[in-house]
Amino acid sequence: MVGFGAKPHVGGCMTTNAYPICLAPVYRDYLWGGEKIARKYGRDGARGRVAESWEVADRADGMSVVTNGALRGRSLRELVEEGRLGVRGAFPLLVKILDAREALSVQVHPHNQTAAFVRGEAKSEMWYVLEAEPGAFVYAGLQPGVGWEDLLEAAKRGRVDEALKKIEVKASDAIYISGGGVHAIGAGCMMLEVQQNSNTTYRIYDWDRRDAHGQLRDLHWDLASKVVDVSYVGSKSLWRKMGEGHWSIVSSPDFQVERVDIRGVWEVERTSDSFQILFCLEGEGKLEIDGMEEALERGRTYLIPSCFGSGAISGNCQIIRVIL
Repeated sequence: MVGFGAKPHVGGCMTTNAYPICLAPVYRDYLWGGEKIARKYGRDGARGRVAESWEVADRADGMSVVTNGALRGRSLRELVEEGRLGVRGAFPLLVKILDAREALSVQVHPHNQTAAFVRGEAKSEMWYVLEAEPGAFVYAGLQPGVGWEDLLEAAKRGRVDEALKKIEVKASDAIYISGGGVHAIGAGCMMLEVQQNSNTTYRIYDWDRRDAHGQLRDLHWDLASKVVDVSYVGSKSLWRKMGEGHWSIVSSPDFQVERVDIRGVWEVERTSDSFQILFCLEGEGKLEIDGMEEALERGRTYLIPSCFGSGAISGNCQIIRVIL
């Protein structure tokens, strides 16, 4: 099973000044975070412990703001409301970099069919491993024969890891987590996460950790029981070749994720009237959209409106592309 529900609504945008949009990261500090984001990508703003960098975010508690060009200072919400991105309604995705110095909680999110029932937001997601320490792993799904009551009993006994499917990971691995799937990122993983625009998380187990005030974090067993899909079993994505140096990594109802390795020039094609999000994994180059250029740099994220006429990337680099 890949996911639930239908694609977000997209349509032609209503602007003629398309160009590569850069957004200011929004940094979030959670108790499991580390310091790799600043180290790996030379980000002065990511000081101290940083768990997440919200690269593209349309959230009241973390809003992306344009840092370049004619739209400098405008929020992502404003771009959507003005019809500049070809999206009807809220911006459908949230793109993050995660640095898990410690393991994240064992958790689950609603999917499109259960979100309204629990008055939450649906969330399917995928992880692309940017960096992994030796022996790093994730949990994705349950062991064969394990049901919700078994998982809950294991959590109560502090042996939840015995109920979960463990997958060792290395750089360039990718895993899709459908809504309803039980999961957790293990310590030593740095991920690019693409997800539905949601912040609804139900914790099942948190390794008996305490917060800065010495309190155990809340668990949400009742809500989790209403959205969990015990049939979900995760696995590493099998890449599908689309062309020379171009692969599809994840294809789901809510987003598509591709990788492009560029040696020279790659034409950026319009696709299904969708905006495009580009993240530069490695290398450098130049991104040109409708004659307007932006330096393409390692660890930076770019947003391209759907209405551009022509685009190209030149250089020697590896790109993650996200579209609807």
